[in-house]
Amino acid sequence: MRILYILLIAAFTLSSCSHEHHHEVSAEKAEAIAIHDQCKADSKDFHRKLAYQFSQTPQTDSAFIHLVDLDRRFVKWKKTLVKLPGTQCNHAPGEDHVHDRAAEAALEKLSDEELLGLQKAIREELQNLICDFKTIIGEDC
Repeated sequence: MRILYILLIAAFTLSSCSHEHHHEVSAEKAEAIAIHDQCKADSKDFHRKLAYQFSQTPQTDSAFIHLVDLDRRFVKWKKTLVKLPGTQCNHAPGEDHVHDRAAEAALEKLSDEELLGLQKAIREELQNLICDFKTIIGEDC
């Protein structure tokens, strides 16, 4: 019984200590994660709008080929949106996804500042895709 008591105290002490030593996330990494998460949400919305526009545009319409090109560019862009170091995979159950382990390993070598710069560039490219889409459907960027 005494051994059980000592083990419980040791376990409690270790578990309480682990909560005190949180790894601080730098402001740059926090911003990179926020940009990444927003890009995931914006890309889902964009993909939904693009799919809807495809369903409404006849293949004979001159805009159709531009939508095809935009879709090709979006698929290529989507491959740049990989899990960031120190984050958890948070895909919805049943959601189709693939992890690019090599890209994830390369990101681990970047500083927080470099990671932030990369996420900003990825966001800018998505914004360019969205702007091009709006131009195709006759909206202002």
